[in-house]
Amino acid sequence: MKTLSVLLRIELLKTAKRRAFWVAVGIFAAIQTISTVDGVRTAQRYPNMTFALPDSWPDILFGASGPALFFAAVVMILLFAPEFSWRTGRQNVIDGLSKERLYAAKVIVLAGLVLLFLATPIVIGVGGTLFSPSEGGPEIIRSTDLSFLGGSALNLLLFGSAALMLSALVRSAGPALGVLFLYVIIEQAIGELIARGSETIRGVTEYFPFNVAQDLGENLVHYPEALAAQNAFRAERGLPPLEFLDVKVLAIAALAYTAIFLVIAFLSMRKRDL
Repeated sequence: MKTLSVLLRIELLKTAKRRAFWVAVGIFAAIQTISTVDGVRTAQRYPNMTFALPDSWPDILFGASGPALFFAAVVMILLFAPEFSWRTGRQNVIDGLSKERLYAAKVIVLAGLVLLFLATPIVIGVGGTLFSPSEGGPEIIRSTDLSFLGGSALNLLLFGSAALMLSALVRSAGPALGVLFLYVIIEQAIGELIARGSETIRGVTEYFPFNVAQDLGENLVHYPEALAAQNAFRAERGLPPLEFLDVKVLAIAALAYTAIFLVIAFLSMRKRDL
């Protein structure tokens, strides 16, 4: 526990001094605040619209399953990758911190970012419901809401671990960010090309990392009634139904990718010179 507290203190001091961290978190919080204010005003203007718990959980959690992913990844890279070019990580090792503990410190940062970008939209969104005229239901949170919450947390962990891996491999913030966004674009392009093939080949694309993240962050995956209503609407217009992998399968895939990314980052830090 003493080692953990020391690592946590070191990373808190580093993070608190990084202006990029505060700018990114501030922008993210501002986006969530604007979205919440808009939801409250809509509920005030239109009696048939609601912004109360538990019905508004899908809207509140969207912030943690959508924009938060890229913010968490960008912040992870901005906090970690420059340590190689600035030689701060190397200095930590010279001062007595092992590579393994340096890596553990970055995993602690990852966990902190997951909690931060998960809690921010929840705190702002739930706070907004207090100013809404809408009446809530008998439950504050439902099992489907917990499923969406868990999916959002796994998504943040998936993107954050990918950013940690890229930081350890590329070792420069700019190129690492470029690789991250380029991969997302390439995966989507490959997926569209493969989708023109057989059904089996199309099924493979569903397990691509970004596709897994997209499905886990899709509220229809976690709300069967909403999915059924959407498919009924599509059927009336002659459109094929929407289909997704089971939530448990998506969760396992996200955890598997996270583990792979973390192992690759660990091996890179352990074997390469800082």
